[in-house]
Amino acid sequence: MPGYALEELFNTSVFPLRTGCRLADNRGMQLAQDQWYPVLDSVELKKQPLGAQRLGRRLVFWRTADGKPHAHPDRCPHLGTALSAGSIHGNRLVCPFHGFAFDGDGRCGHIPANGCARKVPKAMAVDSFPLAEAHGFIWLWLGQTRESYPPLPFFEQLQQGWQYRTEIVDWPVHYTRAIENQLDVAHLAFVHRSTIGRGGRSFVDGPYVEADAQGIRVWTSNAPDQGQEHRSQAELAQAAQGREPSLQLLFPGTWLLNITPGLRNFIAFVPINEHTVRYYLRFYHRVRVPGLAWLFGRLMGWSNRIVLNQDRRVVVTQTPANSLDAMDDRFIEADRAIIAYRKQLARLLQNK
Repeated sequence: MPGYALEELFNTSVFPLRTGCRLADNRGMQLAQDQWYPVLDSVELKKQPLGAQRLGRRLVFWRTADGKPHAHPDRCPHLGTALSAGSIHGNRLVCPFHGFAFDGDGRCGHIPANGCARKVPKAMAVDSFPLAEAHGFIWLWLGQTRESYPPLPFFEQLQQGWQYRTEIVDWPVHYTRAIENQLDVAHLAFVHRSTIGRGGRSFVDGPYVEADAQGIRVWTSNAPDQGQEHRSQAELAQAAQGREPSLQLLFPGTWLLNITPGLRNFIAFVPINEHTVRYYLRFYHRVRVPGLAWLFGRLMGWSNRIVLNQDRRVVVTQTPANSLDAMDDRFIEADRAIIAYRKQLARLLQNK
């Protein structure tokens, strides 16, 4: 069910069409709290510590002997050395400078210079971020720790029976711009006129959009402009009944394009810092023959990069960097999904 009436999107008393959602603090990355963020593909974290910038922080990721992943700020509390330059001894992460050894929960269990007889000060600990590993990703909980956590923002239809290959691409843009680009249903005939936008389908009937705190669902209907009238939202809603959405977004940033029942295009948007977002791209398919599945995955990855490069040339020119600071944007009806995204993200940032 939608989280609010679609008419509310265009109610200027609720969400002015010429203004973004200016919050009290527009500096920084503006990341929604109390959310699961995908931060790594599982295969990236091997047997050695991995230093990586994620969510505006420099973090160290590592696995204990049982394979469980852990994450901390990449800084030893002693003298500031990068813990990612250290090593793993059993179930402890060891600083390369003076051998301080940290457990998975961040507690320091050993200071060699003090000897085994001396108790380790509690202050000599590092913060620890809750992690989960599922669906081929490592997820980080950004927010207050809890006794139990909500489900991971992943799509039910991708849970079982699929093959995929992961591609990694970095863009020099704020994460909001990257996500909105994949919610924009009106640019295909122009930005992608030589690829997925062939056919001159510039007329956007709708789109029909449902949105709530969990995500956004979009049903699209693009066609060549032959002077036809737009259907009403009631007609579009009726047409969407029983149909899978064309595309979906789960907050804070997993996106799915439902191409055919056996082919899905997936992106996990991972904010690196204010100026960079990482795309984890996957084409999910059901090709079973090993050699053919490998070739299909390579071809889909190649085609995806071509399409994304067309997007990139445009998105890097958008100002301001953070779309929530775009106070002078003038929306049209085809922007319903983008409007819904800005509105829902603003609510999440305000913890509403």
